[in-house]
Amino acid sequence: MPTRLDTWKSIAHHMGKSARTLQRWHKVYGLPVHHLAGQAGSVYAYGDELDAWLRGRSQSGLDELKGFPGTNPTTGSFDPESFPSSRRSFELGLVSVHAKQRSAQLVALAARMWDSLSPRSLHRIASYYREAVDLDPENAAAYAGLSMSLITQGIWRLIHPPGAYAAAKAALHHAFTIDPELPLAICAGAWLKMILTRDWPGARNNFEEALRQLPTCTRTMNGLALGYIAEGSLDIAAKLLTRSAGLSPLSSAGMALGTWVSYLDRKFKHSLELARELRAGGLDDPIPDVVEALASIQHFGPGSAIERIEELAAGAPENEALKGALGYAYAVNGDGQKARELLGPLMASALDSLGRDPYAVALIWIGLNEKQKALKCLKQSFRSGSLWSFGFRSDPMLELLLSDPQCQQALNELDFPGHSGGSEAR
Repeated sequence: MPTRLDTWKSIAHHMGKSARTLQRWHKVYGLPVHHLAGQAGSVYAYGDELDAWLRGRSQSGLDELKGFPGTNPTTGSFDPESFPSSRRSFELGLVSVHAKQRSAQLVALAARMWDSLSPRSLHRIASYYREAVDLDPENAAAYAGLSMSLITQGIWRLIHPPGAYAAAKAALHHAFTIDPELPLAICAGAWLKMILTRDWPGARNNFEEALRQLPTCTRTMNGLALGYIAEGSLDIAAKLLTRSAGLSPLSSAGMALGTWVSYLDRKFKHSLELARELRAGGLDDPIPDVVEALASIQHFGPGSAIERIEELAAGAPENEALKGALGYAYAVNGDGQKARELLGPLMASALDSLGRDPYAVALIWIGLNEKQKALKCLKQSFRSGSLWSFGFRSDPMLELLLSDPQCQQALNELDFPGHSGGSEAR
C-alpha cells in the first residue's frame, strides 16, 4: 500500500528538502502534491508518486556543476533546485536548455576562481556571473555570486564602494526572489547587513547560518572575521582568517585581512613580514600595501617610513589610503606643506571635501593635528562602509585623535558591535 504523507513537513522529510522548496517545485514543476478542499486546503502526497517524479527529472544541476565542464548538451531538463523559478511572471520556456547549461558552467567556473582570488581575477569573476545572468535570468547562484563579487570589489576599492554596494544589493534581491534559501545569497546578505545597515547581530546570525550549510566557504569566514574585528575581538578574527587562508591558500583575501589584523593587534613587525611574504608569492592586493605603510610608520617611525611609503604609493597610484599614510608621515615628520599638497587631489576626487576615501583624508588631518576635520572624515568613512572603518576601535593610527576626550566620545557614538565574548573560530 502506498505511503501517504499528510503535511508539507512529512513530505519535506521524505524528499530531504525544505517545505518552501517543495512548495515552489509543486507550483512551477508539478510536484505531485494533492490538495483537500481546494488550493487553500490541507495537502497530501504519496511517497511512490514523489519518488517516480524525481526519477523522471534529469540528473541534478548540482551534479552538473560538479562535473563541469563535462555537461551533456542534449539534456532536455534540469533539476529544479539548481534552476529555481522566481515568483515573477517570467516564462522559463523562453530560456533554452543550452543557455541554462552555459549559465551553469559560467557559475561553476567563477566559483572555482574564488579559490585563487586576486584583484586581477575579480573583474573576470564578476563578468562570468554577469554573463550567466544574461543567459539565464532565473539562475539564483549567478545573482548571488555577482552580488558577492561586487561587494568584494567595493571592499578592495576597485570600484567606488557606494556604487558597488548598491549594485550588489540589487543583484541580491534577484537571488532571494528566486531562491531565498541559497547559502551564498545568505552570505552576501550578511555582508550587506554588516556594511550598509550595521546590523551586527543579523549579519552574524546569517554568516553562521551560511557557514553551517557551507562549512568551508571562505567568503563567509572572512565576513564573520570582519565582524569580530569591528567588535575588537582580534584573536577570534585571526583564527577565522587563518582557517580561511588554509582552505584557499591561493586566494589573497583571507591572508590580506590577516596582515591587517596583525597590524591592528600591534604586531607591527609580524604584519610587515606577512605583507612582504604575500608580495613575494605574487599575490597582488591593495590591503597588504596599506598595512605595510601603516605598520612601517608604527614600527620604524614616520620619518624612516617615508621612503618606503613613497615607493608603495608610486607603484599603486590609485590606492588613496597609501597617499593618506604618506601625508600623515609627512605631517608628523614636520613637512606639513607636502601633506597638504596630497590633500588637494584626495579631496578633489569626490563631490564633497571628504574625499572618495575619507579614511585617507582623515589620516592626513590627524597628522596635521586637525582633529575635528579628521573626525568628520572618519564618521563618513564609517557611514560609507569602508573596510578601514571596521578597525577604528583598534587602529593605532587613531591614537593621537582619541587622546582628545571629545573625539573619543564622538567615535564611541558610532554603531559598533558590543563585545560578544565569543570564542568561535570554527
